[in-house]
Amino acid sequence: HTFKDTSHEMAARYCFVDYDREIAIVAEIKEGSSKALIGVGRLVADVDHTAAEYAVIVCDEYQGRGLGSILTNYCTEIARKWGIKTLVAETSPNNRQMLSLFSRKNFVLNRQVSDVVICKKEL
Repeated sequence: HTFKDTSHEMAARYCFVDYDREIAIVAEIKEGSSKALIGVGRLVADVDHTAAEYAVIVCDEYQGRGLGSILTNYCTEIARKWGIKTLVAETSPNNRQMLSLFSRKNFVLNRQVSDVVICKKEL
């Protein structure tokens, strides 16, 4: 879409965060007098607050240090406080670090689709 083709409703969806359903938790480090973003965990709940999509990303140089695990634990606790019953995430079947993380966090991995692994956790 170009901006000319964008409706008000469409623009509002991208400009306004629904704080009752969406949250992003960021991990930062201090580098001198500035901060650098090194990871993000994100939850997006459905309208009924029964399920939520979960995503996590960590900068390459900070992977393998437990940050993904910390973000996942924190977002899982937020989901529980929201009353979410099921967390759902997707990852590549080649992303061994994420598959390992989701397995350790008791997500059930579904590899029925060839290009994506669906990871679910009942809370």
